[in-house]
Amino acid sequence: MRVQTRRVTLVDAGSALVAVAGCVLLGVAGLAGWQWSAAMAALLAIRRAAPVAMLVLVAVVSGVHVLLSQSFMFPGDLVSLVAVHAVAAHAPGRLRHAGLLLGAAGAVLVVGHALHEHRPGAALPAVLIVATALAAWSTGLMQRQQRIAVRHAEHRRRLAELDSATRAQLAVHEERTRISQEMHDIIAHSLASIIAQAEGGRVAARADALVAGPLFDRIAGIGREALSDVKRLLTVVDHDAHDRHAKGLRELPELLASVAAAGLDVTTSVEGRAHSLAPGMDLAVYRVIQECLTNVLKHSPRPQAQLHMGWTSTLLTVSVTSPAAERHPMVEGRGLSGIRQRCALFTGECAVTGDAGLFTVTTTWPLAPQGAAS
Repeated sequence: MRVQTRRVTLVDAGSALVAVAGCVLLGVAGLAGWQWSAAMAALLAIRRAAPVAMLVLVAVVSGVHVLLSQSFMFPGDLVSLVAVHAVAAHAPGRLRHAGLLLGAAGAVLVVGHALHEHRPGAALPAVLIVATALAAWSTGLMQRQQRIAVRHAEHRRRLAELDSATRAQLAVHEERTRISQEMHDIIAHSLASIIAQAEGGRVAARADALVAGPLFDRIAGIGREALSDVKRLLTVVDHDAHDRHAKGLRELPELLASVAAAGLDVTTSVEGRAHSLAPGMDLAVYRVIQECLTNVLKHSPRPQAQLHMGWTSTLLTVSVTSPAAERHPMVEGRGLSGIRQRCALFTGECAVTGDAGLFTVTTTWPLAPQGAAS
């Protein structure tokens, strides 16, 4: 801004210097009253920095000259039109109309002087003064509107850039949240299963090596599956592509078998006819069930859970009920927070209740086409 202001000042000062030099040359050539024109030309230096002050000074100099010489001055009076233009283009607020007053005052002065001297034909110069002042004011006002339009366009461009940057930051944040939630779901479930089976395997190894062998095989299988899921997730991130091999409800039997192997007794009930879900919602529902069963495996005093899935034409209801720990208040940690986030992503809802020694997590998922879009 300072550089632009300095450039404007230098340009106006240079224009004034050239105009003054031209008036001096006209005086050398024999033009009478060139000093008045030079004084008017010097005011060009402030035409954009102080347009109202320039207009006032131009009016004073021009008026004094007319009263003393009873004539117009050339080329000094042309600076009056520049002053009218500058006020219309650069003066603040309603002062942009002040230039019209100078034109009207000049016309009145000419007509009044002509009538006082009883000179005919005073109307023509008056009309010429008003017309030229109006033309200068109109072009200045047009330049003002163009400058405002350019400023507004620049402002809109900056807002668009800011909006684009904000959207990019939100997209990065959402992707980080998604990756973090996926890593939590994968690792938390797998580690819970591994820990539960490893504790059982330690006991089984002491009692019967034939029982311990398959148990440790399952532990290794769960670890390999978790590692594969993590690699798949990181591959998706590296290639910035959609996860075409994401898990879903079709893997639900494997999930139930996995938690059963970890010692969790799950009773499953399904009501209604299942629908095909969009990949994003399919993965979200799967992860919610996985998180609920993992929480039961980690926190429930008894390894028991009831999984109920209710299907209607417009809604999927998933609830997981398990025994609640007594004398321990419910603390909503990362797992439940992730469940709520997944539900909200698909305009669903999550309700957590605890009564009669039971702890229930109920999620509802709209199945309308707009709600099922991933």
